[in-house]
Formats: sequence, structure tokens, C-alpha cells
Amino acid sequence: MITKLLREATPSFTWRHRLDNWRTEIFAGFVGAILVIPQGITYAYLAGLQPEYGLYCAIFVTLFSSLLGTSSMMSGPNTAVAILIGTAVVPLAGRGSPIYIDYVFLLCLMVGIVQLLFWLLRGARVFQYLSPAAISGISAGAGFLIIMASLDSILDLSTFKTTFFYEKLYVILSDAGSLVNPYSFVIGICTIVAGYVGRRYSPRYFIIIAVCAGYICGLLVAFIWPQTETELEYLGRMPLEWLPFAVPTVNIEYLMTSLKLIPYAIAIAFIGLAQSLVIVRELKMETDQHIDLDKEVYAQGVSSILAPFFSSFAGSGSFNRTKVNQSLGATTPLSGIVAGVFVLVLITFLGPILTYMPMAAMAGTLFIVGMDMIKWHDITHYSLVRSELVIYLCTFVGIMFFGLAVGIEIAVFLSISVFLVRISQLDIKVEQSNSEPVLKVKGALFYASVAHLTEQFQSAVGKNLTVDLQYTTHIDQSAVDFFNREAKNMATKENTLTLMINEKQRRFLEKLGANATIKIVMI
Repeated sequence: MITKLLREATPSFTWRHRLDNWRTEIFAGFVGAILVIPQGITYAYLAGLQPEYGLYCAIFVTLFSSLLGTSSMMSGPNTAVAILIGTAVVPLAGRGSPIYIDYVFLLCLMVGIVQLLFWLLRGARVFQYLSPAAISGISAGAGFLIIMASLDSILDLSTFKTTFFYEKLYVILSDAGSLVNPYSFVIGICTIVAGYVGRRYSPRYFIIIAVCAGYICGLLVAFIWPQTETELEYLGRMPLEWLPFAVPTVNIEYLMTSLKLIPYAIAIAFIGLAQSLVIVRELKMETDQHIDLDKEVYAQGVSSILAPFFSSFAGSGSFNRTKVNQSLGATTPLSGIVAGVFVLVLITFLGPILTYMPMAAMAGTLFIVGMDMIKWHDITHYSLVRSELVIYLCTFVGIMFFGLAVGIEIAVFLSISVFLVRISQLDIKVEQSNSEPVLKVKGALFYASVAHLTEQFQSAVGKNLTVDLQYTTHIDQSAVDFFNREAKNMATKENTLTLMINEKQRRFLEKLGANATIKIVMI
């Protein structure tokens, strides 16, 4: 066990053996860097921090999680995590103040510790119970949120805020003339159209085509009309340090305050891991990557702990950037490593060019990514099994109305519930042998499924009964207690309960206290 933990805790570069084309990985990392820059700025605002903290998150969280991980998942700043950080720390200090930043760093350290505890307890197993329908529902819901978020910059809706998506749509439709910035709208539409046309002729480079088209359109608009008329929002200048090393402040006062942050730390740790592992599960199903889920949990935990030391805040896996990464053919962590480096390079050396990148152009590319994440044929596919359709729709609708965090909780709850219902159902066949009933039991005999045997035992009152357990996968204490009780009841009526079991089951039954009134037949 110790050896396994040490192997997971050290960087592994075994993925280099499946590195078919390093140019593909570098290009995917470059595209990911372009996409994460506006996200980093936006999510830093959601977390109550200055823009550079979001960019540092895009650099260092992405870099650390990719170095320590095994998948091509793109990590970095995340919407739900950023919102929860802001919600947790705002009551304790003024947004953006030095004390506020100290509390954010302390919270991120706590998040990392919780995630490492989750790793030590092998908590990644929980997410293996997520059904494919739940994963598809989460992906579709995240795509919907990305689409809704992209409308803010495409339509330049920074003048108002809404809680629910239907409020936003209602306001847009009812007062579009005074709210929507036509110049921003044209740039956004130009970006989206160029992206879809570019995909038709160049599926590999369509995101770059979309970004370039939006940038050129923005330059034309700025050349023809003055800024006072267009009121366009640009990426702007962002000064960065190459090594923004910082030591989080930890003292008695902060530690006392940290007690109030514990619930938020647990929530952020769980939500961050849930999103990351859902993305990894999807990659595992759709690609041939050899992904170690426990190592991915460790990578997220360490990146959360190291983030404050590099003037950053905690993040998680990114649905949209991972989807773009996958569409470009990246299959290894190299793309994430490159992306982190490229963010720093782009801001440092291409700062003057990126300064005039319209936010509407970046939002247009996110709109395309969001649309790609909603796979409409999934509804038809999962409609063949009612439980899967319910999981998909409940997850999707939950995310639409209540956010990604609640949607993931719904997905986990429904997936585990359906799993428990299914494994608690036994396949029982009744056969006759020498005019005596024989029950052939398939499945797991535990506290939730034992009750299924009661009816069969009641119908065999006054007879000897044989139970064939050779196809039973598990027997717990509740099942042994049930057999003991029924054997005693049958013995009072001079009948016998016979269990047909293998050697392993015999030892297990004896260990759990099977009494002498049960007749054992070895098979």
C-alpha cells in the first residue's frame, strides 16, 4: 500500500510512450492557453480577487495538476469553485483587501488538505458509481451554463445581473433594443459563424479560425467607430510576474477564523474533485488513455495546496477546455503543461496584441464549445432505459436551475440510488428436486436484499428447503442471521434448511456464526 501511495505521489511520465504527435499536444496547449485567459480574469472577479490571481491560477494549477496527473484533462480556474471561494471569504474581509487575500490562501490550503485526505481514503471510488447518463447530463448541463455565460460578453450584458437563466432570456427578449450592444453582438456572431464554417473545412483548427475572425472583426469595428460609441470590452493589459512566490499567512487569529471556513473547504474540495473526476471518467470512456483516478485526486489536492504559494487560488478540471483539448487530438498531460507555460508567454510577449482582443470574440468560442457539449442524441439514446433517462434529465435540469454543484450532487445521489436498487434485487429461480423446492439465488445477499427471500421461505412452510448459493456474489451478517432464524423455525416443524455453498462461503458462514441447524452441502 505504501509503495502504491508513493507511486501516485510522484510525477509519472509513462504517458510519453503514447505521445504520438508532440506537435498536436503543443498546439492544443496553445489553444487552451488562449481560452483560459478570459476565464481566469472572469473567475478571479467571481472569487473577489484581482485579475492577475486568475491568470496565476490558469498557469500554476494547470501546470501542477498536469505534471502530477495522468490524463489530458485541462485544469485551472473554475466557475463553481471561484463562486464558493468568494461566498466563503466575503463575510470575513473586504473584497480584494490584503486580509481577504490571506483568507483565500488559507481556504485553498484547507481545500488541498481535504482533497489529500480524500485521496488517502481512496475516495475516487465514489465517482465510479456515476452512470454514463449522469456524466452526459453533467456535460450537457455544463455546456448550457457556458452558453448562458457567453451571452454576457457576446451581447455586452454587463449592466445587469440575473439569478436564473430564464430571467436573463426574458430580459434580453423584452428589452433587447436598449440592452444589447450591436457592435459586440456582430463580433460574437462573426466568431461563431467563422467557427462553424472553419470546422467544416478544418476540424482541427476551427477554434483558432473563430478567434482570429472575431479579433479581425473587432479591429474593423474599432477602426470604423470610436470607442465612445461602440463601448466594446477588451481583454486589456495584465501585468504578470514570472515567479509570483508568496507565503500564506498562518497565525492564531487566522486559524481561529479558519474554523468558519471548514464547511466551505469541504464543499469546494468535493465539488472540485467531482467535476475533475467526471471529466476524467468521460475521457476514460471516450479515449484509450490509461488514467489512474487516485493519482488524479492527488494531483488536484497538491495543486490546491501549492496554489497559494504562487499567488493563486484553487481550481479544478475544466469542461470546455478539456473538450477543446480532446477535439484537437491531445491525449497526454503534455498539453496541460504546455498550456500553463503558454499563458505566461502570451501575456508577457503578446500583451499588446491581446490587449485589444474583444471579449465578445472569446465568448463566441466558448459558445461553440458549450453547444458541442450538449449532445442531443443522448436523450434518444437514454430513453431506452427509463432510469437512465431520469438520471440524465434530472441532472441536466438541476444544473440549469440550481447550478453545477447541485447538479453534480443530484447525479451522484441518483446514480448511487439506482445502483443500490439494482444490486438489492435478487434473481431467484424455484426448482423441484425429489418433490422439495430448491431456490437458486443469483446476486448479493445483504441487508437490503434479504427481504426478497422471505416470500419464498413462507411459501415452503412445512417442507424441507434447499438454497443454492453458488452464484451468490456476497453474503453479509444480515443474511447469516436470516438463515439462522429460518433454520431454527424450520427445525421446530421437523424440516431442514440446506445451503449449497463453496469452500470460501463455508468459511465465511462459520466466521459469521452460522448455527448447527443449517445443513451444509459443498459444491
